[in-house]
Parts: sequence; structure tokens; C-alpha cells
Amino acid sequence: MSPYNPANVYIDSMGINYVLEHYESTPDWDNSRQNTGLHVIKTHQDVTRFVKSVAQLGSGPGDETMDALKYGMAELGRNVVQHSNSPVGGVAIAQFFPDRNSLQISISDCGQGILSSLNTTYPELCNDLEGLKLAILPHVSGAFRHGMYSASENAGLGLFFTKEICWRAGGTFWLASKRALLGVTENEAVGMERVYRRINTWDGTSVTMDLPATGVVDFGGLLSLCRTLAAEAQKCSGPAALDFLTEVPELKGLKIISVGDFNEDVEAAATVRNNEITPTVKNGNMVVLDFKGSRFATQSFIHALLNDVFRLPASILRLSFVNCTRPTEEAIRAVAAYAASYRQCV
Repeated sequence: MSPYNPANVYIDSMGINYVLEHYESTPDWDNSRQNTGLHVIKTHQDVTRFVKSVAQLGSGPGDETMDALKYGMAELGRNVVQHSNSPVGGVAIAQFFPDRNSLQISISDCGQGILSSLNTTYPELCNDLEGLKLAILPHVSGAFRHGMYSASENAGLGLFFTKEICWRAGGTFWLASKRALLGVTENEAVGMERVYRRINTWDGTSVTMDLPATGVVDFGGLLSLCRTLAAEAQKCSGPAALDFLTEVPELKGLKIISVGDFNEDVEAAATVRNNEITPTVKNGNMVVLDFKGSRFATQSFIHALLNDVFRLPASILRLSFVNCTRPTEEAIRAVAAYAASYRQCV
């Protein structure tokens, strides 16, 4: 007989051993009413069963948050069925953590991964992180394409909606695929904050959605806001994809440019654009523009620095901005919108 191990008892309570042995959903759930048990997701019927299993989580969470949880369970489950191309589907669980009063969904598969799913439709993508950054934008799908980063009116909104719901409710959203991890959380000072990491390879995709149990007060209103943001992004994809960060990502091989060293010098901006930014972006690498020390940037300066860059394929996914004041952000958004309108006309 194997020695007693508390970790093994917890694993057994979720049904991991049963799933690994039979590769089907756990027939019984534990008695703590804190998790749904593990669900194998292969079909849309499996997704429906997973959503219904949320009733197992008891009465601790608020009704509005539970609605948001069910929404995420349905959207993330359907992604496995429609996009993973995994012959064995995926595995999903929803849990309630009373000690921190929060809800969590985790869904993982060993399919083709996000980059491969999107590459046929978006061949300009070069690496896993670019795939993750694109996947959480509105109207992005591996099955449909209309314009640069948009699809039909109702397609490609699942990850965008679940990401927005999480951080706006004070929770976190994590998306991992192959060698990259992207996290989204709330930051009181700046609103949404992103985290990028390089990870040991996960062959497929894994998503975790974490919500405070009473974090969603008006789920209908939150969905309405998400639809408004998605509609605005569909009109002009450029500004919607801009990547404003609170700090430089912990990634190797970044090209970091201190814009504050030549702020408002348009001739220097053009030189940096031609000699540093453009070649790096064309080579499929990430550029971080650091505006530390700049209280503002004029639209004409940003135009000289970035307008031609924004017109390059996938450039939006390879540019990140840190230490931007609100006036600087607005200038960058304006130039990105102008460049996006140009792309749509040529």
C-alpha cells in the first residue's frame, strides 16, 4: 500500500486519477461543494454539462458573479471544441475558494496551441506571445477574417469578453500556450495591467479565470460595456490593440528605446524609427518604447516616430509602451487610428 500523502487525497477528491485512467469526466464530485469535479471537454454537450455543474459550488458566491462564471465556462469550453484540434479534448474545473472568497475556472488542452490556430488566418504572427496578444483582442478568430484584426460581428469575442470581465471585476485572467504566458489583472492606478512571461513549453492552451465571489455587481451592464468596446474596436482596430504597460516585461531579446532622451525631436524620431524600430519589427521582435521623463508627446512627434511603423503587418503586436502619461497615450492612439484607416484603404 502506498504511504499516506495529503496531496494525493486532494488530487483524488478532484478526480484526477479517474480522468487519467478513463479519460472521461469524473462521475462523482467531492462532498465539500467547493469544486465541480473534472470535466473532459470534447463536444458541445460536454460544455453544457460543465456549465450546469456550477450548481455544485454552493451559495457563497453572488448571483451576478455566478452568471459571469457560467459565461466564462461556456465560452472557454467552446474554444476547446472549436479551435484546439485536440483528439482527446480538454479538461476543465470550476472551484470556489472560501478562504479568499473567490471563484476560479481552469481549462487546459493539449491541442495545436493558439499560434497554430491563428496562423492560417493571420500568417504575419511570428511567435507564441504575439498569438496570445492577438487572441484577447475583440473580433479575432482562427476561423474568420475581415480587415486586419477583425471578423464577423459576432465571431472572435470569447477571450476578449472573459478577459474584460475578469479584470473589471477585480480578478485575474491567465492565458498560456506553448512557450508564452499572458496575464491580465486590475491595477488601481492605470486600470488593466498585463503581465508577459516565457514559460516551459505547454503543448496546447491553458486558460484560468479568477473572480472575487462578489466582484460582479451588474453582469448585464458589464456585457453591455464589453459589446460597446468591441464595436468601437471593429470600427478602428489600431487603438484597440495598443499595448500600454506599467513596467518593462521580463522577456529576453527586447529592444528597449528610451524615448525621453529625444522627446519632441522629430528628426531624431525619424532616425530611431528607420534604424531601430522598423528593422526590429520587420524581424518579428518586440520593441518597448519607454516614455519615462516625458510629461507629454505631441501628435506630430508620435507621427514621425511611429506612423510608418504602425502600417507594417503585425507591428501593433510587437510594440509596447511604458511610462506614458495620459496626453502621450492619446497621441499614440490618434496616430494608430490614422495608420489603421490608411491600411483599410490600401
